[in-house]
Amino acid sequence: MKAVLKNVTLLSLIITLVVSFNGVSSASSEPVIEKGEIPQTTTSIPGYMVSNENIQRVIGSEEYSNYIAEEKLVHRTKLLIDNLTLDGDTVHINGLVRYNGGVVPLQLDGTLYSSREQSDGIDSYVGDLKEINDSFKVLHFKIKTNDRADTSLISTDLRNTANIKLYLQDKKGDMFYFEEKLNHLNIDTSKITTDGSYTDSLLDGNWFEQILAPAESHRITNEEIGPFSANPYIKSCSNVYYSKVPFGVDVAEFYFCPKVEGNIVDVGKAGTANWTSRLTVAEHVRVNGNTTNGIEQRYKIGGVTSGGTQTLGTIAAGQNTVITSRLIGGVYKKSTSEIKANWPVIIGLFTKNVPYYAAGKSAYNVLTSISYQTNTTTVNDTMYQNVVGNVSGYSYKIDKSAYLYDAGHYLDLGLLVSTWDSKQKSNESTTAYINWKFDVSFLGSKVETLDWKIPVNYRVNAN
Repeated sequence: MKAVLKNVTLLSLIITLVVSFNGVSSASSEPVIEKGEIPQTTTSIPGYMVSNENIQRVIGSEEYSNYIAEEKLVHRTKLLIDNLTLDGDTVHINGLVRYNGGVVPLQLDGTLYSSREQSDGIDSYVGDLKEINDSFKVLHFKIKTNDRADTSLISTDLRNTANIKLYLQDKKGDMFYFEEKLNHLNIDTSKITTDGSYTDSLLDGNWFEQILAPAESHRITNEEIGPFSANPYIKSCSNVYYSKVPFGVDVAEFYFCPKVEGNIVDVGKAGTANWTSRLTVAEHVRVNGNTTNGIEQRYKIGGVTSGGTQTLGTIAAGQNTVITSRLIGGVYKKSTSEIKANWPVIIGLFTKNVPYYAAGKSAYNVLTSISYQTNTTTVNDTMYQNVVGNVSGYSYKIDKSAYLYDAGHYLDLGLLVSTWDSKQKSNESTTAYINWKFDVSFLGSKVETLDWKIPVNYRVNAN
């Protein structure tokens, strides 16, 4: 079934108009709508235009409200809609963009998707739309059907009402943006149906990244766990990564903190002990001080678009300790896919004939002595696999294109370890080392490479 907003066809009425991609003009210097070429029944949505050179200065400023109030560097425009059709998950819009006395035809077609804002209780849908005449790029199209507060570029009065938003960019890079209450358009949004999937986040809550750079990026001091930890252990970043992006009257803030957690337990005279280490993140995004799921996190572990470091995880055992089995698992992203099982890694080992070091040798030395294989190994997290040989250090690397950014993403390394020689000293105190090395990126650019080496004390050949 279709929901349609339709008036007299506009395109047949604008043959005399002159349209230029270098600017919008008409055959007359007088505003077209006042001359009567466009019928009064056409639905008009108010909006603004900001030139390309002023987008960051205006849209990306926390003083945006002043620009709007004073109409400084912001110019009024209108979207004249002749036909707006919603049919399931398809969208068609036919109309004109009016600015500075002239008009440009607008023909949009595309698909609706569920917005990530729905996780916040905001009943909204976003579109992946193309402009048929290639006059505009669609930055953002959204229909919100309930009264839960969302963001707005034009008026805070729209926040708590069902509304429609359309943000465009022309060939010169100038931005045209329009917003209106849905009840002014008289369309039935109950006909919208989607399969619940998401489109690219750049068309959803992260739309502003197409035109704006962060206003600031820095670190926020965070109390760090001491270098030596009892088991279980945890290590987090000493400084939380932070970026702020104003967009109109709203402000998005990104908080991101990688962390490593796990457990190194004492190793008995007989049997095996289970050691674990996990690399994950603590993160959230706020809009106007409130945590949101509608905007995707842009800090990542990994995710460097050019170059970058392979993320690796290592556990090196201390005195008189041998690794017998390993388990590698996790959940991460690669391109747009979420990887949960059966993924390739590069395995690294450190093997000695006797994994019991003389004085002066320690697990720290193992970290710099790992030998990596040249071929990849497919792993899953369903079972432990035996490790052959007297192995004292175990490591793996994942693909450079893989990344973690959500609290549900993680990389695991689990080991079963045992006492190598029960005739050696009982209850010997020794130290294992955990090493995670990875890039932190923001919007695809490397912020820095972190190389965390975490010592954890334990007893081997324990009674």
